[in-house]
Amino acid sequence: MPKVGMQEIRRKQLVEATLTLIGEQGMAGTSMAQVSARSGLANGIVHHYFADKNALLEATLRTLNKRINAEIFARLRTAATPAERVLAFVDGNVSALNLTRDNVAAWLAFWAQVPQSPQLQRIQNVVARRSHSLLFHALAKSMDKATAHSKAQMVAIFIDGLWLRAAVDCSPGSLEDSRRLAYQFLNNVLGYELET
Repeated sequence: MPKVGMQEIRRKQLVEATLTLIGEQGMAGTSMAQVSARSGLANGIVHHYFADKNALLEATLRTLNKRINAEIFARLRTAATPAERVLAFVDGNVSALNLTRDNVAAWLAFWAQVPQSPQLQRIQNVVARRSHSLLFHALAKSMDKATAHSKAQMVAIFIDGLWLRAAVDCSPGSLEDSRRLAYQFLNNVLGYELET
Protein backbone atom coordinates (compact mmCIF):
# COMPACT_ATOMS: atom_id res chain seq x y z
CA MET A 1 0.00 0.00 0.00
CA PRO A 2 1.50 3.39 -1.01
CA LYS A 3 2.30 5.91 1.69
CA VAL A 4 -0.18 8.71 2.24
CA GLY A 5 0.87 11.75 0.23
CA MET A 6 3.20 9.79 -2.05
CA GLN A 7 1.06 10.49 -5.11
CA GLU A 8 1.49 14.24 -4.70
CA ILE A 9 5.24 13.88 -4.08
CA ARG A 10 5.73 11.76 -7.20
CA ARG A 11 3.62 14.02 -9.38
CA LYS A 12 5.69 17.00 -8.19
CA GLN A 13 8.94 15.15 -8.97
CA LEU A 14 7.70 14.39 -12.48
CA VAL A 15 6.56 17.96 -13.12
CA GLU A 16 9.88 19.39 -11.88
CA ALA A 17 11.81 16.94 -14.07
CA THR A 18 9.65 18.00 -17.02
CA LEU A 19 10.34 21.68 -16.37
CA THR A 20 14.09 21.07 -16.25
CA LEU A 21 14.11 18.98 -19.42
CA ILE A 22 12.01 21.47 -21.38
CA GLY A 23 14.37 24.22 -20.24
CA GLU A 24 17.38 22.21 -21.43
CA GLN A 25 16.14 20.79 -24.72
CA GLY A 26 12.67 22.07 -25.52
CA MET A 27 9.35 20.27 -25.67
CA ALA A 28 10.12 18.26 -28.79
CA GLY A 29 13.25 16.85 -27.19
CA THR A 30 11.53 15.88 -23.93
CA SER A 31 10.18 12.35 -23.69
CA MET A 32 8.40 10.35 -21.00
CA ALA A 33 11.49 8.11 -20.74
CA GLN A 34 13.71 11.15 -20.13
CA VAL A 35 11.32 12.44 -17.47
CA SER A 36 11.52 9.01 -15.83
CA ALA A 37 15.32 9.07 -15.85
CA ARG A 38 15.57 12.69 -14.67
CA SER A 39 13.09 12.19 -11.83
CA GLY A 40 14.64 8.89 -10.73
CA LEU A 41 11.27 7.15 -10.99
CA ALA A 42 10.48 4.07 -13.06
CA ASN A 43 8.94 4.59 -16.49
CA GLY A 44 5.86 2.66 -15.33
CA ILE A 45 5.31 5.20 -12.55
CA VAL A 46 5.41 8.07 -15.05
CA HIS A 47 2.74 6.34 -17.15
CA HIS A 48 0.73 5.52 -14.01
CA TYR A 49 0.36 9.22 -13.19
CA PHE A 50 0.25 10.61 -16.73
CA ALA A 51 -1.33 8.83 -19.70
CA ASP A 52 0.90 10.60 -22.21
CA LYS A 53 3.22 13.54 -22.78
CA ASN A 54 0.32 15.96 -23.26
CA ALA A 55 -1.10 15.04 -19.84
CA LEU A 56 2.32 15.65 -18.31
CA LEU A 57 2.63 19.01 -20.07
CA GLU A 58 -0.86 19.97 -18.90
CA ALA A 59 0.05 19.17 -15.28
CA THR A 60 3.29 21.12 -15.65
CA LEU A 61 1.43 24.16 -16.96
CA ARG A 62 -1.16 23.98 -14.21
CA THR A 63 1.71 23.95 -11.71
CA LEU A 64 3.28 27.03 -13.31
CA ASN A 65 -0.06 28.82 -13.29
CA LYS A 66 -0.50 28.02 -9.59
CA ARG A 67 2.95 29.49 -8.88
CA ILE A 68 2.14 32.68 -10.74
CA ASN A 69 -1.23 32.98 -9.01
CA ALA A 70 0.39 32.43 -5.61
CA GLU A 71 2.77 35.32 -6.31
CA ILE A 72 -0.06 37.56 -7.52
CA PHE A 73 -2.41 36.78 -4.63
CA ALA A 74 0.34 37.20 -2.04
CA ARG A 75 0.78 40.74 -3.35
CA LEU A 76 -2.97 41.35 -3.62
CA ARG A 77 -3.36 40.73 0.13
CA THR A 78 -1.59 44.02 0.82
CA ALA A 79 -2.94 45.97 -2.18
CA ALA A 80 -5.30 48.74 -1.10
CA THR A 81 -5.76 50.79 -4.29
CA PRO A 82 -6.64 49.88 -7.90
CA ALA A 83 -3.08 50.78 -8.94
CA GLU A 84 -1.63 48.46 -6.28
CA ARG A 85 -3.93 45.66 -7.49
CA VAL A 86 -2.73 46.04 -11.10
CA LEU A 87 0.85 46.24 -9.85
CA ALA A 88 0.31 42.99 -7.90
CA PHE A 89 -0.60 41.28 -11.18
CA VAL A 90 2.44 42.69 -12.98
CA ASP A 91 4.93 42.04 -10.17
CA GLY A 92 3.53 38.54 -9.65
CA ASN A 93 4.28 37.73 -13.27
CA VAL A 94 7.70 39.39 -13.34
CA SER A 95 8.95 37.89 -10.10
CA ALA A 96 12.21 35.96 -10.30
CA LEU A 97 10.31 32.92 -9.03
CA ASN A 98 8.23 32.83 -12.20
CA LEU A 99 10.52 34.22 -14.89
CA THR A 100 13.10 31.44 -14.75
CA ARG A 101 14.59 29.81 -17.82
CA ASP A 102 12.74 26.53 -17.21
CA ASN A 103 9.40 28.20 -16.50
CA VAL A 104 9.64 30.44 -19.56
CA ALA A 105 10.65 27.51 -21.79
CA ALA A 106 7.66 25.50 -20.56
CA TRP A 107 5.25 28.36 -21.24
CA LEU A 108 6.68 28.86 -24.73
CA ALA A 109 6.35 25.14 -25.43
CA PHE A 110 2.77 25.33 -24.24
CA TRP A 111 1.93 28.33 -26.42
CA ALA A 112 3.46 26.57 -29.44
CA GLN A 113 1.22 23.52 -28.86
CA VAL A 114 -2.04 25.43 -28.28
CA PRO A 115 -3.11 25.66 -31.96
CA GLN A 116 -2.90 21.85 -32.32
CA SER A 117 -4.42 20.86 -28.98
CA PRO A 118 -8.02 21.59 -27.99
CA GLN A 119 -7.21 20.68 -24.37
CA LEU A 120 -4.28 23.10 -24.19
CA GLN A 121 -6.41 25.74 -25.95
CA ARG A 122 -9.01 25.29 -23.21
CA ILE A 123 -6.37 25.79 -20.50
CA GLN A 124 -5.01 28.88 -22.27
CA ASN A 125 -8.52 30.32 -22.51
CA VAL A 126 -9.10 29.76 -18.77
CA VAL A 127 -5.77 31.38 -17.87
CA ALA A 128 -6.46 34.35 -20.17
CA ARG A 129 -9.99 34.86 -18.83
CA ARG A 130 -8.81 34.76 -15.22
CA SER A 131 -6.02 37.25 -15.92
CA HIS A 132 -8.40 39.57 -17.75
CA SER A 133 -10.97 39.33 -14.97
CA LEU A 134 -8.42 40.14 -12.28
CA LEU A 135 -7.12 43.15 -14.21
CA PHE A 136 -10.56 44.34 -15.26
CA HIS A 137 -11.92 44.36 -11.71
CA ALA A 138 -8.91 46.33 -10.49
CA LEU A 139 -9.16 48.85 -13.32
CA ALA A 140 -12.98 49.20 -13.27
CA LYS A 141 -12.69 50.86 -9.85
CA SER A 142 -11.05 53.90 -11.46
CA MET A 143 -12.48 54.06 -15.02
CA ASP A 144 -15.51 53.12 -17.10
CA LYS A 145 -16.02 49.45 -18.00
CA ALA A 146 -15.21 49.72 -21.71
CA THR A 147 -11.92 51.46 -20.97
CA ALA A 148 -11.15 48.97 -18.20
CA HIS A 149 -11.63 46.05 -20.63
CA SER A 150 -9.33 47.67 -23.19
CA LYS A 151 -6.63 48.57 -20.66
CA ALA A 152 -6.79 45.08 -19.11
CA GLN A 153 -6.08 43.59 -22.54
CA MET A 154 -3.15 45.97 -23.03
CA VAL A 155 -1.59 45.01 -19.69
CA ALA A 156 -2.04 41.29 -20.37
CA ILE A 157 -0.46 41.60 -23.83
CA PHE A 158 2.44 43.58 -22.35
CA ILE A 159 3.01 40.84 -19.74
CA ASP A 160 3.00 38.19 -22.48
CA GLY A 161 5.68 40.24 -24.20
CA LEU A 162 7.79 40.27 -21.04
CA TRP A 163 7.56 36.46 -20.88
CA LEU A 164 8.67 36.22 -24.52
CA ARG A 165 11.54 38.62 -23.81
CA ALA A 166 12.59 36.44 -20.86
CA ALA A 167 12.97 33.51 -23.26
CA VAL A 168 15.95 35.33 -24.73
CA ASP A 169 17.39 36.72 -21.50
CA CYS A 170 16.28 35.69 -18.02
CA SER A 171 19.24 37.14 -16.12
CA PRO A 172 18.68 39.13 -12.90
CA GLY A 173 19.53 42.36 -14.74
CA SER A 174 16.98 41.59 -17.42
CA LEU A 175 14.33 40.84 -14.79
CA GLU A 176 14.94 44.22 -13.15
CA ASP A 177 14.82 45.85 -16.58
CA SER A 178 11.49 44.09 -17.24
CA ARG A 179 10.09 45.37 -13.95
CA ARG A 180 11.25 48.92 -14.75
CA LEU A 181 9.69 48.74 -18.23
CA ALA A 182 6.46 47.38 -16.75
CA TYR A 183 6.25 50.32 -14.34
CA GLN A 184 6.87 52.77 -17.18
CA PHE A 185 4.20 51.03 -19.25
CA LEU A 186 1.66 51.31 -16.41
CA ASN A 187 2.56 54.97 -15.92
CA ASN A 188 2.09 55.71 -19.63
CA VAL A 189 -1.01 53.62 -20.31
CA LEU A 190 -2.84 54.01 -17.02
CA GLY A 191 -1.56 57.38 -15.84
CA TYR A 192 0.04 55.95 -12.71
CA GLU A 193 3.01 57.52 -10.98
CA LEU A 194 4.96 54.40 -10.03
CA GLU A 195 8.61 54.85 -9.17
CA THR A 196 10.87 52.62 -11.26
